[in-house]
This record gives sequence, C-alpha cells and structure tokens, in this order.
Amino acid sequence: MQGRIMIRRLVTSAIGFFLISLPGQVVNAQTSIVHNTRCTVADGYDMQDVLEAARSIDYDRPDGPNFVFFRQAITGSGSATQNGFIRAVRFENMEHWVRTMSTRTPSVEGLMLGQRVDCDFPNSWIALDHNADDAGNPYEGGELDGSLMYFRSCELRAGRSAQDFVDWLAERRVDGDRSIVQVSRRWLGPQEGASSSRIGLRVVGENPEGLARRLDRLAQQQMDPQRNPDWPIESCNQPTLMWSHVIHWSSPS
Repeated sequence: MQGRIMIRRLVTSAIGFFLISLPGQVVNAQTSIVHNTRCTVADGYDMQDVLEAARSIDYDRPDGPNFVFFRQAITGSGSATQNGFIRAVRFENMEHWVRTMSTRTPSVEGLMLGQRVDCDFPNSWIALDHNADDAGNPYEGGELDGSLMYFRSCELRAGRSAQDFVDWLAERRVDGDRSIVQVSRRWLGPQEGASSSRIGLRVVGENPEGLARRLDRLAQQQMDPQRNPDWPIESCNQPTLMWSHVIHWSSPS
C-alpha cells in the first residue's frame, strides 16, 4: 500500500511539473483532452466480450473520466487490424487526467477487461479536441450504445490556425444535421512523419442514419481545397469510416 501511494505521488508530482512548463495558451476552456490507445481483442475473446467487461466498470467515481469510447474501423487505409480498436478516454483537461491516473484503484471489472484486451499504452497519445459548435447531438445525447463516425487528416495552409478550421466548419453546418464535428490536434505523443500543420477532423453521427446522410451529401460536393485557396486547409486524405461504441457517458455532457 505504501509503495502504491508513493507511486501516485511521484506520478502526480512529475506530471504536475511537466504541465507547469507548458505554454498556457495550449489548453483553453473550450478544449477537451482525449487519451487514445490502440488495443486488440485478446485470443479467445470477441468484441462483445470486451464491451461487456468495459461497460461493467464504475466510471462514475470521483475524478473518473467524462467519456469512454471504443472505436473500430469499418474502412481503413491498410493499418487497421481485424481485432483492433482505439480506446478513447475524454477528460476536461490535463489536471483532470492526472487526478484520474493518480486516484484509480484496481477492480475486479478492470482486471476482467485487462484479460480480454492487449493495449499498447507506451505508444498511446493525447489529443486536444475542439467542438466546431454546440449543435451536435452524438449518440442521440448518450441514449445509443454506438454510432457511425468518420475521421480524416488534413493539412493547414501556411499562416492558418486550428481555430480558423473550427470556425470554417461551424459556418458550413447544414440545417438538421446533428452530428458532432470536432477538430483534433495530436498533442502529447508525436507521430513519425507527421508535420506540425497536420490536423484531424472527426464527425460522429447523432445516429448511424444521420452520419450516412452527411456522407451522402459530401459525396455530391466538390471538396477540393486546391481549387479553393481561401479555405484554411490545403489538403485532406480520404475519410476512415468507424463504429464508435459508447462505454461510458457522463450526464450532463
């Protein structure tokens, strides 16, 4: 027990010192922290076993995370694995993340999940996510167990910022579309070969049908940044379609 307490103190102190050294403008009140980890379903289990174990964990403890999602690729670029998924855990800020890491304790449910998954925690990464606006209602406000989503990477034009991209996306919301639109910046945990101007776009449907309608509209539009030099983005790759399982949803959101 004494060793565990000492470890928690060391983790809190070390990360706290690290946070003090970060520029204050990196995180603001509108930005949330998402800790992403690539995981694989362990041999002898399937995704349903993993979801059952993950949803049995009590996340509503003091300093627990705000949201937990497990995201599986439906269409990929060749890097997705058959039994792989991304564990995405959302926090208010880094201080909230530190409190969660330093106060969590082992549980039977957590150990059960650990037996059913293999996660690459040393190569996890933390992203800064910013909602384009407040019109999104993903998962029908948390009533659904999951929904379709897509993610794509884009390159910002020289001199343009993530906030420019956020504002640009907000201006283009279509009436009746309740998908949540988020700009994601990989922050802690660098990606080999990625430029500092790379930024992510994530869209999660209010429900699967809602995201499908949005994709149908996109298929009919000419989304070519090269022909639109006033856009804040210079280029984007093709979207990856995913299924996002809701593991934990805080209310109110």
